Amino acid sequence: MTRLALAILFLLISRTPAIAAVAQEGGIQWYNDLKQATAAAQRSNLPMFIDFWADWCAACKVMDKDVYPEPAVISAFERKIIGVRIHFDIQQELARKYDVQALPYLIFTNSHGTPLLAYRGLMQAADLTKVIDAMPPLTEINRLDQALQKNKNHFESLEAMANQLRAMGFFLTSSQYYERAIKTSEARKNPAKRETMMLAMGTNYLELQAGEEAVSIFDRMLKEFPKSENRTSMLLAQAQGYHLSGNEGKTRQLLKSIIAEYPNNDAARTAKELLGEIE
Repeated sequence: MTRLALAILFLLISRTPAIAAVAQEGGIQWYNDLKQATAAAQRSNLPMFIDFWADWCAACKVMDKDVYPEPAVISAFERKIIGVRIHFDIQQELARKYDVQALPYLIFTNSHGTPLLAYRGLMQAADLTKVIDAMPPLTEINRLDQALQKNKNHFESLEAMANQLRAMGFFLTSSQYYERAIKTSEARKNPAKRETMMLAMGTNYLELQAGEEAVSIFDRMLKEFPKSENRTSMLLAQAQGYHLSGNEGKTRQLLKSIIAEYPNNDAARTAKELLGEIE
């Protein structure tokens, strides 16, 4: 998935109406039943786009009027994704399942309904089209998801899912799977593997410009692996996290400590460059 598509996003069954799928004339075919939509997605190995909406939602009406009728959006749905519309007031069990707290709430999932990306609020037609067109093939994601449905704590599947999602650009979801993997007994018994996954998590948060989350991860790593050969990388990444979170005091303090502690290391030269950029 392109970082442009991610920047657009990050800069996210209860009883249903009797009609399982409603085709808008000349427009998008929407499923109202998630089970039937999931079956269709699995048959075609396509992702799903789930739109939680309500009659009282003003932004939802704007999307109905200005976004979904756009030819480029219709074409993207026809080619690459299964559309699902869930009425927030009627299907509240699903709203709870997907932790919907505001409308419109737009979720991109794999073929089994497992979230990959979530976006809260109005999305413009051009942005929606770009994100759909950037969705990667899901064969491996779907396979790993099926394995995790059988055993949600299977370490190898959790790690593989996290790595796959990271490679595809789903950084936030990737970190969620890394976090689950890190909590398993297998990870606790393998410090090197644990460190590698935590480093990937922290890098994911930097990619998302989520400074506070990155600082938290690298702080955990520095305490857990104080003698790691990756220590200078952790320190530099943590400084970057402080910078992203707007804490320039901490950023300067950490960069200066890196320069003092590793005067002849490449990390010191990098720290000097970063320090020069913020001063």
